Amino acid sequence: MKLRSSFCYICLTVFCAAARVSQTAPAPAAAPSAVDANAASLADVETQRCQDKIANVQRDTLNKYEDGLQELQNTFQKAADLEGAIAVRTERQRLAAESILTEKNFVNEPKALRALQMQTVARIKDLVTQLVQESVPRLIELKKSLTVAGKLDEAVAVRTSIEQLQNSFVPISRAEAGSVVTAETVLQAYAGDRPRADKQYKEQRLTVRGVLGGYRQDPNDSKNYFLYLTGGSLGDAWVQCSFPASDFRFREENQFSGSFLVINSKDYPSGLRVQKGQTLDIRGTCEGWDELVKLSKCDLPK
Repeated sequence: MKLRSSFCYICLTVFCAAARVSQTAPAPAAAPSAVDANAASLADVETQRCQDKIANVQRDTLNKYEDGLQELQNTFQKAADLEGAIAVRTERQRLAAESILTEKNFVNEPKALRALQMQTVARIKDLVTQLVQESVPRLIELKKSLTVAGKLDEAVAVRTSIEQLQNSFVPISRAEAGSVVTAETVLQAYAGDRPRADKQYKEQRLTVRGVLGGYRQDPNDSKNYFLYLTGGSLGDAWVQCSFPASDFRFREENQFSGSFLVINSKDYPSGLRVQKGQTLDIRGTCEGWDELVKLSKCDLPK
C-alpha cells in the first residue's frame, strides 16, 4: 500500500513539473511570411506567368497570321497575280522558319501583305502591353509592401523583375506633345521604373485625365495653386498639377450638395465648377517625380 502511494506521488510530481515546463516554455517562433521569405520567388512566379501568357498570345496571333497569309495567297492566285502570290508564299516560308514577325519583316509590295503584317504586329503589341500592365501593378504592390517592411533587398529584386518585364516586352515610346494619358498610366509608370518613366514623360506637355482628389494653395508660394489627380487602383498616389495664380482664380463654395471648387480664367470667365471625385483633364508640363508626379504651368483644355 505504501509502495503504491509512493509511486502515485512520484507520477504526480513528474506530471506537475511537465505542466510547469509546458506553461513557461516559449512558443516556437512563427515562420516568416511567404512574402518576406520568398519575395523574389513570388516576383519570379508573377513574371513567369506573364511571360507564359505573352508566349501564348504571340503563338495564337501568328497562327492567325499564317491563316491570313494562306487566304491572301489564294486571292492572288485566283486573280492570276503571280508576283503577289510568290511574295506571300515567300513570307509564309520565312514565318515557318523563324516563327516571328516584326517591323523588320515588313514588305513594301504587295500592299495587301504589308497591311496584314502591320495589323498583326499592332495586335501583338496591344495584347502584350495589356498583359504587362496587368502584372506590373501586382509587382508594384509587392515592392511597396516589402519596402515598408524594411525588406529592401527583396524589394530591389522585385523592382528588377518589373524593369525586365517592361524592357523586354514594352518598348519605351516618348509620349507625343499634346497627347492624352490617364493619371493611372503615368503613376504606374513612375511607380514601376522612374528613369524609364522620365524617358517617356518628363519635359513633355501632356493632358492627364484623372479623378480630382484634392486641391489647395501652394503652402510655399502663393502664386501657385495645386490640384491633385489620382486614378484606378493607385489611389494612394497623386499627380500634383500646379496652376499659376496670375492666370487662374480659385474659390471654394459649400452647398447642400457638397463642396465645389470654382475656377475662373480667360477660358472660363463664368467659372468652372469641379468637385472631388470628378474626372478632370488637366494639361501641363511633366516635371517627373519628386515625392509625387508633378505637372507645372497647368491649364484646363476646353
